[in-house]
Amino acid sequence: MFNLSPLYFPITAKPNHTSEFLPSHALQPFIRCFWGSVDVESIQQPETETIIPDTCMDIIWDLDRESGNTNTFFSGINDTPFEVSSDRKPGGSSTFGIRFQFWAVHFFADDHLRNVLNAHVDVEQYFGTFKKELGHLLEKVNSMDERIAAAEAYLLRRLERRGRTNDRMMNAVYTMVKQKGIVTAEDLETSSNLSRRQLERLFQEYIGVSPKKTADLVRFQNVWREMCHLPGQTKNMQDLIFAYGYSHQSHFINNFKKYAGRTPLEALVYAGRRMS
Repeated sequence: MFNLSPLYFPITAKPNHTSEFLPSHALQPFIRCFWGSVDVESIQQPETETIIPDTCMDIIWDLDRESGNTNTFFSGINDTPFEVSSDRKPGGSSTFGIRFQFWAVHFFADDHLRNVLNAHVDVEQYFGTFKKELGHLLEKVNSMDERIAAAEAYLLRRLERRGRTNDRMMNAVYTMVKQKGIVTAEDLETSSNLSRRQLERLFQEYIGVSPKKTADLVRFQNVWREMCHLPGQTKNMQDLIFAYGYSHQSHFINNFKKYAGRTPLEALVYAGRRMS
């Protein structure tokens, strides 16, 4: 499989406030990053964080240090923003996350992904051996480096056992990513040599959302990264409207707010950035 990660690098609502670790070369086509914290103490005033659609899907492992209990969830692809609390229990906690690129989860999951949109479910619904093969190892190690090493070994084993895809569908994904989400249904049909109906079925099975919605999310993420991550080269709003195919300013703002939960300027303030 060709590596799409150099073409597409989705980010969070506060990209400078995340602890992310890039995967090894072998996993870069599949894993956006590992993330988390080790032995975080409890806080007095719980805070909330906005999670925006980043097109990725995550395995999230949490350890409550005081009780020794762990919880592990699989978070599917999202098409709406939501708030999470940073409330932590006395005694501290640890969190470890595996963030998958949207096109790669099916290489590792046990089943189809038709029901992952906005899902937050027990990890074993899609990764039946996670707790047995990796969860107990995460409990025994205390550093992020050790957790990443254990997770990479687990993922590489699953990749060897279950590595499979539909090459023609991946051609459509490549076109979508390369063109930053600015694609038509005809573009995807031509690049994949698949009918619209076939693409709809394959995207639902392998990604969990339609080609149209996937493209819109990819476009949103490219817009957001251009606004937020490249301040020295950031275009003004009118340039973005034109470059990303929005019909007018209201269309741009409404589409952006649907995914970010804020207007473009409000989102930049939240991220600690500004727009020219």
